Amino acid sequence: MVWKLVGAMLMLFVLIFSFAFVYQNLPQEPVEMKASEIMPEIFEVVDYGTTPVFAENMRFNHNIISYFIEDECVKVRRDAMIEAFDIFAEKMNLISFYEVENKDVADIQVGCSDEYIEIGERLFVAGEGGPSRIINTSVFKTIEKGKIILYNNPQCDYPVVELHELLHVFGFDHVDDPSSIMYNVSRCNQRITPDMIELIDKLYSIEPLADAVIEELVAVKRGRYVDFNITVLNEGLIGIDSISLTIVAGGKEIQVIDLGEIDIGYGRTLRATNIKLPSRNVEKIDFIIDNNNVVRELNENNNFVEMVIESQ
Repeated sequence: MVWKLVGAMLMLFVLIFSFAFVYQNLPQEPVEMKASEIMPEIFEVVDYGTTPVFAENMRFNHNIISYFIEDECVKVRRDAMIEAFDIFAEKMNLISFYEVENKDVADIQVGCSDEYIEIGERLFVAGEGGPSRIINTSVFKTIEKGKIILYNNPQCDYPVVELHELLHVFGFDHVDDPSSIMYNVSRCNQRITPDMIELIDKLYSIEPLADAVIEELVAVKRGRYVDFNITVLNEGLIGIDSISLTIVAGGKEIQVIDLGEIDIGYGRTLRATNIKLPSRNVEKIDFIIDNNNVVRELNENNNFVEMVIESQ
């Protein structure tokens, strides 16, 4: 009789345990989750004041810039361009230049032409310059390549035209001040103005770092399981060599997913289904972007999103 009672109790225990197990693990109706807070801005934007530029936060992602001068540039043009690089580096304390022999690896390519491009009565284009390849993220416009073309020999002892085009490469636009080197008609007395120096100093004082950002995250909880879509972007100035996504629920790390490398302006989109949670009672899930503490970032406060159950 006792053994029958014990057997019945064990059977009841097994049934209760089985029911609880099935209840815990059976997928339920999907419940939308939402982010618990707004993500912060990446960093304080540089104040450009009244200085005209092609676009704000446009810069190279390094301070030591390489250049290549084409063979067709005669000595007088070559010398004037090199003098312009030297003056720019002297004025802009954070920038320096060096010459390379391979134009394909140069940050700035300098070419020359004897063509005259008329822009008005007795006015001709003396040179052209500007960024030729840009990586555009939501914050930075990272200059990958710049190009300068000089159309005639220098007319001044000071490299006015050459500096003008070089400043275009760095993103400066024309101004209304005739004494400024960025006036749209060149004159020998024009010079770099203090606001340009101040702006370059502010912009290139920002350390060139990567910045992984959780751009988009959609999560749906179904009982003890969660499905999600996540997009991680690199909005910084350099690439990320290694990064991973860590998912934490109920105070436990439930999964780590390797996202690999992410170059500037690129991202990874990941879709996952049936990620098992510690319990069906979990009401919040943390999604954390982790670079294994190998790479410092412009902002390490935008690598975390807490998703919570949507209020009914």
